[in-house]
Amino acid sequence: MSPVPTATPPLPQAIAGEERRLLKEGTLADVLGSLGAVAVVSFAEYAHASHGAIAAWACGMLLLLGLQLAFPRLLARATDRQFLSGYAALGVVIGLGWAACVVLVRPDDFSYEAFVVLALCVIFTAGSVFNAHHLRVLYGFQLAGLGSLALIYALRGGTINWSIAAGFAILMWTLIGYGRAFHRGFVRAIELGFENARLVDELTAKTQALEQANVAKTRFLASASHDLRQPLHAISLLIGLLGERARGLGVEDLVQRIDQSTEAMESLLNGILDISRLDAGVEHPQLAALSTRELLERIERQFAPQAAARGLRLRVRGSAGWVRSDRVLLTRMLDNLVANALRYTNRGGVLVGVRAHGDGLAFEVWDSGVGIAADQIDAVFQEFVQLHNPQRDRSLGLGLGLSIVKRTAELLGHPIELRSRPGRGSLFRLVVPCCAPPSAAEPPALDTQPTDQVAGLRVLVIDDEAPIRFALQGLLQAWGCDCLVARDGAEALAQLTESAFQPQAMLCDYRFERGTGVELVAQLREQLGADVPALIVTGDVTASQLIDIAASDLPVMHKPVSPAALRAWLGRAALAAQPV
Repeated sequence: MSPVPTATPPLPQAIAGEERRLLKEGTLADVLGSLGAVAVVSFAEYAHASHGAIAAWACGMLLLLGLQLAFPRLLARATDRQFLSGYAALGVVIGLGWAACVVLVRPDDFSYEAFVVLALCVIFTAGSVFNAHHLRVLYGFQLAGLGSLALIYALRGGTINWSIAAGFAILMWTLIGYGRAFHRGFVRAIELGFENARLVDELTAKTQALEQANVAKTRFLASASHDLRQPLHAISLLIGLLGERARGLGVEDLVQRIDQSTEAMESLLNGILDISRLDAGVEHPQLAALSTRELLERIERQFAPQAAARGLRLRVRGSAGWVRSDRVLLTRMLDNLVANALRYTNRGGVLVGVRAHGDGLAFEVWDSGVGIAADQIDAVFQEFVQLHNPQRDRSLGLGLGLSIVKRTAELLGHPIELRSRPGRGSLFRLVVPCCAPPSAAEPPALDTQPTDQVAGLRVLVIDDEAPIRFALQGLLQAWGCDCLVARDGAEALAQLTESAFQPQAMLCDYRFERGTGVELVAQLREQLGADVPALIVTGDVTASQLIDIAASDLPVMHKPVSPAALRAWLGRAALAAQPV
């Protein structure tokens, strides 16, 4: 949860509070210094003034200094304004107390009088530093002390006394001016602190708003994706059923064009799914040693026809090497980078290469396309951003490829770099750590191609959408499967109880009015007493649901599911159902 901005007190209140704090913290040091000054003055005047007068003055100063030391505790519960007013009054009394010591000095002994005058100048100068945070305390202390001293010497008359009076007046003026300048800086520092606090509060509020907007965007995309996937999944299945029933009727080209239109929508939804999976943290990289030669050869096989169709040259260069990464995720990133380069290149070509870069190998994709301005480089990695496609031409992609690349690169820890010059082309560099070649041959991948061994397979279909149930039932029957359909778990359990149908595979949606597909599969397996192969077919892409499905270890396909992929999974289920 984001931090809640803290309330900031008004500026005058904050200044008063800071003045009070500084006065409290400096009181002990000021009192100790003043005690030393009282001792020095008393010792210097003891031999040249009345002992009783010196003792009375010293005792009076000790009482005032004791009051000053206890003052913060005596007014601990007072408001800041009351505390400062009291301290200003105390400053006036202490200033008068210091000025009173000159009355004790005999005027016929100028050397001792000069010493006392010098000591008082030092005392009031040091006091201005302590009192400068609060102007009322400063004015009271300086005007009462130095003002009284100037008046005393002016009234005595004579050149020397008038000179001393003028000196005290000048010192008072100077110290007050210094204190005022110091106080302005002090207030400005507090104002800057207020400004920083205000900016922090504004930044916090804006950050919270952005977080809420991001959550709302993710929620909207997930909801819209689910609602779109349901009918699109039914359309995809119906197209497959139409293709099965229309064989030899001369409409294969029409069915193919319809299928291509659905693929465009599927690419958008799959892009949203990829981003949702990355955001949800359910992508768990399976790191392995990968051959750069095989990766480059696959890119050349896949994209060379596309480049030739656009009149471009696709060149693949790079020495043989091995990198450590996730095959699926790395392949997806490279495919997006190459497809993006071809999409925005109108002349020349695209170069895909691999070369050493630090401790790793860098996959580099160079193009001679339109390029990207320097101030737009960060923007191209955001979702749905297409700088050179204002008409939103679907042939130029959907604006999700580079966002997926960046998020996947962060997941794998592969640094990605973009350099570009408008009108000259771009360079995307993806750095992948090197590794040693595998010591043994990798196990062969399972065959994921469709198989015809699905005839006779008993399949239980559970989906709350009637069009999807209709399409699946028709498609499965066209493939020769024995099919039982239900709209939810209760209906499926009831039909299995009433009939002798023993499913060999289950196709189950995830979201139901009661419970989830993961929970339903567990219930059905418990009732059947067998670990029947089950496939979750869902249109949900929210983080919590993706995490739940990933934790169940059930295979999942996200709507819309192509008939070929569905038939391939059923083929593997049929092989597993065959007796050994």
